[in-house]
Amino acid sequence: MKLKHFANAIKALLLGAVLASGFSTPSFAGKADVELLKSYVGNWRGRGEATLASTGDDETVLCKMDFSDSGPDRIGLRGRCSLAGTTLSMRGTVAYVEQNRRFEAVMSSNTSFQGVAIGRRSGKNLNFSLLNVKAENDDAYDIKVGLQLRNGEIFVKFDILHKASGGKSTARIPFTKS
Repeated sequence: MKLKHFANAIKALLLGAVLASGFSTPSFAGKADVELLKSYVGNWRGRGEATLASTGDDETVLCKMDFSDSGPDRIGLRGRCSLAGTTLSMRGTVAYVEQNRRFEAVMSSNTSFQGVAIGRRSGKNLNFSLLNVKAENDDAYDIKVGLQLRNGEIFVKFDILHKASGGKSTARIPFTKS
């Protein structure tokens, strides 16, 4: 499996969300939803393990994400990860969209990637799932990503399945606020 596809999944995951220029902003977000979202403002560091299907080797993934207050109902994100000698960067916004009653985001990165992350609240936790993942116009991979904001911590996980070979790459990255 190409490292670029693995990198795209990491970016998608970390972000869970990044606001694209065509994204509609919420007009009246629920106060508790916005407060929960804003509780993640700050600097975050992550260190996790990735298993690459192409080699079967485990690789250390080092990441940082910085969330900033970027409006009344959203937070901005800048992040980067290092994996197997490659640096991946991403940026965007996570917002609560009142009309859809959910958290939504789209990300941009230093490699080609497209996708929409939908967030659902469960108590004081947020769970994001990435939908409509497209990596480098290549349908050879199924990419599943998830981002959890849980108990003041962030957890990122993803699975990439190479359809032809059946090989699977995975990563699990816990983050703590620094």
